[in-house]
Amino acid sequence: MATKLSADLFFTPSLRAKLGRYTLFLAIGSFLVHLGLYGFYHYVLGEDTVGLLSDPINAIYTPFSFLLVYEAYLLLYYLQHSTTIYVGKQYEIIVLILIRGVFKDMTHLDLRSGSWSSANNLELWYDLATVMALFALILVFYRVSGRQGFGAASPTESNQRDAKMQRFILAKKNLSAVLFFAALGLGIYSFGDWLYGLRAAGDLVATPNVNAIFFDHFFTLLILGDVLILLFSLFYTDDFPIIIRNSSFVISTILLKLSFGAESGIAQVFIIVGVGFGVAMSAITLRYQRRVERRA
Repeated sequence: MATKLSADLFFTPSLRAKLGRYTLFLAIGSFLVHLGLYGFYHYVLGEDTVGLLSDPINAIYTPFSFLLVYEAYLLLYYLQHSTTIYVGKQYEIIVLILIRGVFKDMTHLDLRSGSWSSANNLELWYDLATVMALFALILVFYRVSGRQGFGAASPTESNQRDAKMQRFILAKKNLSAVLFFAALGLGIYSFGDWLYGLRAAGDLVATPNVNAIFFDHFFTLLILGDVLILLFSLFYTDDFPIIIRNSSFVISTILLKLSFGAESGIAQVFIIVGVGFGVAMSAITLRYQRRVERRA
C-alpha cells in the first residue's frame, strides 16, 4: 500500500510539475507580499523595524524558503529513482540554504572604513566562498557518478541481479513514502512551534532561523534514510565499492547535519568537508569499478 501511495499519488511526474508551478506562484506572491509589508511599515506607518522587515533585500529570503521546501520534495521524489540524484539533491539544498543566507548577510554588512574583517562581513565572505566551492563539487559529483557499473556478469547472475534490483527499488519507494509523511509532519510541527514562540516573545517580525525550524531536523531524517538505503543495498549487492560508497553518503549527510549547529566558519568547513568526502568517495568507487571491469 505504501508503494502504491508513493508511486501513484505523491511522487508522480504530473504532481511534481504542479507542485513546481504552485511553488513558483507562492514564491513570487510571497516576495511581493514581503515587499508590501516593508513598504507599509516604513512609508505608511513610518516605523523602524528589525528582522525580516528591516531591509527590502530580506524579501528575497521568503521566496527562497518556498523553493527550498520544493527542493526537499524533489529529494524524496528522486529517492526511488536514483540514489545518486537523491544525494545530489541533499548537496543542492545545502547550496540553496547558503545562497539564501547570503542575502541575509548582505543586510548585516559593516561598511565602515577598516571593518572588512568584522564578524558580519566575514560571514558573507565565508558563505560566498562555500557556495562557489560546493557548486564545483556538485558538478564533479554528477560527472563521476554518472556511470555505475558492476563488472561483468553471467546471464544467470544478471537475472538474479535484476530481481534484486527490483526489490531494492521497491524498498526505496516504501522509504520515500515514509520519509514524505515524516517530513510533512515535521514541517507542520516545526512551523507551528516557531509561530507559538514568536507570539510568546511578542515579536512577529523577528528574523527566523529557518534552518533550525525545519532543515536541521529534516537532515536528521535524511541520515536515517541514508542508513536504511545502505542496509537495503546489502540485499541487492555485495560489491565492496558500492557498500563503501553508500556508507560514505551516510557520513557525508551527518557532516552536513553538524553544520547547522556549528559557529560561522566551522559550519562552512563541515559543509565543504561533507560534500567533498561524498564526491571523493564516489570518484574512488568509480575508479575501483573500472579496474575490476578491466581485470574481468
